[in-house]
Parts: sequence; C-alpha cells; structure tokens
Amino acid sequence: MSDFPSRSSDARGTTSRRWTHRIEILPVLGLLVAGTLVGAASPVANTFIDRGKAYNDIGQYDNAIRELDRAVKFDPSSAGAYLNRGNAYRGKGEPEQALKDYDEAIKLNPKNALAFVYRGKVYNDKGEYDRAIQDFDQAIFLDVTNANAFLNRANAYRAKGETDQALRDYGQAIKRNANDSVSFINRGKAYNDKGEFGPAIRDFDRAIQLNPKDANAFLNRGNAYRGEGKPDRAIEDYDQAIKLNLNDPVSFIGRGNAYSDKGEYDHAIADYDQAIKLNPKDANAFRNRGNAYRAKGETEHALADYDRVEKLSGTGKEKDAVASN
Repeated sequence: MSDFPSRSSDARGTTSRRWTHRIEILPVLGLLVAGTLVGAASPVANTFIDRGKAYNDIGQYDNAIRELDRAVKFDPSSAGAYLNRGNAYRGKGEPEQALKDYDEAIKLNPKNALAFVYRGKVYNDKGEYDRAIQDFDQAIFLDVTNANAFLNRANAYRAKGETDQALRDYGQAIKRNANDSVSFINRGKAYNDKGEFGPAIRDFDRAIQLNPKDANAFLNRGNAYRGEGKPDRAIEDYDQAIKLNLNDPVSFIGRGNAYSDKGEYDHAIADYDQAIKLNPKDANAFRNRGNAYRAKGETEHALADYDRVEKLSGTGKEKDAVASN
C-alpha cells in the first residue's frame, strides 16, 4: 500500500515461515503425498512461496497467486502460503479473497503478528476501522516491538477522526522505527488535520531527509505551508511533488489552490485542467476550477463546472478541495 506489504504507506514486505532442511539417506522417512512427506515442511512449497513473494514485489499479482496456489497444494498447512497469497489478492484489489487467506493464515498460526497487521490493513481499505483496530491491537499484543502495527492502527484512528489517538500511535511507531519516512508523513498529515502546521512541517522535513524522492512528503508539506498562509512556499513544494510524480492529480489541485489564494486564476485554472485530465471524475477539481472562473467573472464557465460537480457527486455540495494524499 505504500505500504503494501508496501511502502507506504505503511507495513511493507512479507514474511513467511522458513525452514532448514538436512538431507540424509534413511531407510524409511514416511508416506509421500504429492511429492512431499506427510508432516514435513516442503522445500518445494517454500520455493513456490519465495517465487510468489518475488512476483508480489514487482506487482505481478496473478503470477504470484499462481505460485502460491501451488504452494498451498504442496503444503496445505503452510501459513506463509496463505499469508502471501492474501497479499497478492490485496494487491489485485480483491479484499474479500485476501481476507479469506489471512483468516486461514491466522487459523494455522495465531501467533503471527504480521498476519493480523495485513488483515487489519484490508479492513482499513474497506473502511471497517473498528475491526482493523482490533487486529492491530492483537498484533501489538503479540509483538509490542512491531512499528507497522502502531503505524497502521494510527491510520485507522485518523480515518475515524480520532486524531489525538492517531498521533500517539504514530509516536509509538516512530519510537520503534525512527527511519521510516511514512510514519513521519502520516503524523504530519494528522497535525495538518488539527491545524498544527508547525509540527506538521517538521515531520515532513524529516520525511524528506529520509526519502528526498517521496512526492507525498512535498505535497503534504505544501498543504501545511498553504495552511500557514504561505502560498509561494507551498507552490515550491507542489512544484517538487509534480516533478517527482507527474501523474498525481492531487498535486495539481494543491498548486491550483495556492495560485487561487494568490489571485492568479489563470495559473490555477491551468492546474485544475491538468488535474481533470488525469482524473476526469474528480469533483473537487471541477468545483475549484468553477470557483476560479467565478472569481474571474466568467460565470457561464463556473456554472458548467458546478453542474459537472453535481453529476459526479450526486449532491453538488462537495467540500472545498484540500490536496492531501
């Protein structure tokens, strides 16, 4: 997500149970089923798991699922096979199938904190934040050193609007892993939510030190500077965010908002145009462009954009866009 067994935002990487094998020639080792010993870990299954994880790493989720299906067939008791197949299904955008696999992984190994983290992330994706928090609670109970559990629980609390609890959890995540730029970005976003732009900017500064190629850090620092009433400084950060990621409409909306703050409506409209080109279903871009046209006195253009907002949203009452990610 990044975080996906990410970046990003979030818990990244996957783990599976690994076994060592000592090859010996013995008269009888046991019954063979599908080419592997009953009751013994299968090196073949582990190879399928590793191959599936490699495909997950590069976003080839169908290939990953194929390999992990084979792992499950060779060793149906492998929690790692289900865990990593769940990651692949989540990467494909199939949360229900991912949940089934995480459920099975937890059934096979209820002491694996990472499985609870991953399942909690799916619940976050689905907007089921209370269930997500329960999973992150359990992950923390099993492994209080797990920074990703705190990070993702913080994300759930922030999504619920419980910003102070989110800030506490982001602090715990940073305490456990002070080199994770995502934790600083997300804590900075929580400070932005509260209007505490000074602490937010410090967190984004740190995130940029840790990962100067992360467009989200510049985007959200731009939001903070705009919140402080510093549109020129915000534009500098939006410029950098766009340079790092030309395909993110949110950065164009943010920069357009900053130009609107300065009364530079033609520049603002050009940015909203680009945001709409990248995402023609973004009601915020249409509304903000309508506001810019109205400020210029071009009422017909403004009304056309407001009509478009109504068609996209069903209400025509979208909140003013705040570029955040």
